[in-house]
Order: sequence, then structure tokens, then C-alpha cells
Amino acid sequence: MQELPNRRAARIVVLDAHGRVLLFRHAGSHGQSFWATPGGGLEDGETFEQAACREASEELGVNHISIRFLWEALNDFVHLDQSVRQQERYYLLEKLGQDLLVGVQRIHQQEGILEARWWTPAELEATTETLFPKELSTRLRGIPTLINK
Repeated sequence: MQELPNRRAARIVVLDAHGRVLLFRHAGSHGQSFWATPGGGLEDGETFEQAACREASEELGVNHISIRFLWEALNDFVHLDQSVRQQERYYLLEKLGQDLLVGVQRIHQQEGILEARWWTPAELEATTETLFPKELSTRLRGIPTLINK
């Protein structure tokens, strides 16, 4: 059995005061699209935490943030027509007080981010669209102080 190339990524969970989560719709291969939390691959020498902060700056337009580790996952998927095994660490962006998505249009275009949308837990559970991670609504229920007010 062939080993899949390894990739490491930091993902950011952004929740608003109503318990909605921010997801980006990405252009996928072959005309398909998918929704995912902000974030991306680690650069050489970066820790997961450093990558999460860099991605928050690049994709969300926020700096000097506070993050809290939520969970780690291992996911297999196809990226640029190649099968990949990705080690992901998810972080909660705490104290959301800055304007989001200001000045990020260029990076979104470069990274194939087509749109941003706030999703309720019910919308996550009801959608037929492709979401990553697939178990996001279940994972969000594990953050009771934010979701189950």
C-alpha cells in the first residue's frame, strides 16, 4: 500500500455571538467547490499556533489574536489531483472584536476562496454541500459555552 504524502495544517474556528461559524467556499478541482474553516498549511519552521495566527491575518484580516486549541484530526482527501493525508489542528479565535475580512480580497482570489458565509449549527446539519471537516456541527457542540447558550 502506497503511503500518502503528509501535510500539516492549522484551521481556525470563528464563531459569532449567535453561535454561527464562519466558513469559506473554496474552488475545488473539476468545477466542484467545498466549504471549510479558515486556515491552511504550515510553512517551513512554523508551529501550528504560528500558522493559525498567520492564516488569521491573511484570510481574516485580523492581527494580534488570541487562539485556543480545540481538537486535532487526521484527514485523507484529494488536493490538486493528489491524495493527501493531512494532520490538522483546530483553534478557536477568541475575543472576536475586530472587523473581519477587511483587505483580504486579493489573498482570497489567490487561494481560490469564492465566498464567506456564517452558518448556524442547524444549517451545517441540513446542508447537502461538501463541508470540511465533515463532523463540524458535532465538534461545535463540544464547545458548550459558545454554542449552547
